[in-house]
Amino acid sequence: MWIDPVAGHKPIKDLSEFDVRRIVKNILDDGKKPRTAQYVMATLRQVWNKARRGKIVSVDSSTRNVKIPKFDNRRQRFLSHEEANALLNALMAKDTTLYRMALLSLHTGMRASEIFNLTWGCIHTKRGLITILDAKSGKGRAAFMTKQIKEMFDSMTRGNNDTNVFLRRDGKPFKEIPTLFRDVITDLKFNENVSDTRQRVCFHTLRHTLASWHAEQGTDLYVIKELLGHGSITLTERYSHLSNGALQEATRDFEKKVKA
Repeated sequence: MWIDPVAGHKPIKDLSEFDVRRIVKNILDDGKKPRTAQYVMATLRQVWNKARRGKIVSVDSSTRNVKIPKFDNRRQRFLSHEEANALLNALMAKDTTLYRMALLSLHTGMRASEIFNLTWGCIHTKRGLITILDAKSGKGRAAFMTKQIKEMFDSMTRGNNDTNVFLRRDGKPFKEIPTLFRDVITDLKFNENVSDTRQRVCFHTLRHTLASWHAEQGTDLYVIKELLGHGSITLTERYSHLSNGALQEATRDFEKKVKA
């Protein structure tokens, strides 16, 4: 869509920096976000690197000196406790499996992909642990069960260790969140008149909500990092602004001791 009109007719060795700048300009002029340009640039680099390995080109990629405007696509919206309860109640009334997946994400911070891949052999209710084998970071990690999550798993019929915990009605594993989730969000009007994707509620909002609630109650950012399975504390620092209450309380405690 973006590369072909500008450079699709050119041999890769003839791709110039000017071509790349035109591609990026076309993307941004069309109203697309910088993230789209970033994806296209990544595709160009992959093609160029393959060409270099094949000795078709020998110089650096033409994308090297093309800068993309900085952007912040981090989600800002998280649910209040009242909103979370309304969402869970609505899901429970419509689909038990989807309700359980949402509850699990809200209480443990598990990603949708981690929930899709979860098997019964990874569920340890006596220890209150969930082993996550296919985390986004590539490293395994543990998620910790709340009492409600333990009760949820105990109420379910346990399958073989290699059987997925959550299955579609046709018995196959989930590959994406059912559209019913979006329908419920629409019914609750959580996204009404909201166009900024950072402020729209989606399934990932549940994971973001868990982290935000922890930050608000003063949980250490390094603890939140481990709970979410972030590869770097930099990813977790987006929640630091929610910890102001804890910082203010620490300042008040310090002030009391100074006056004493």
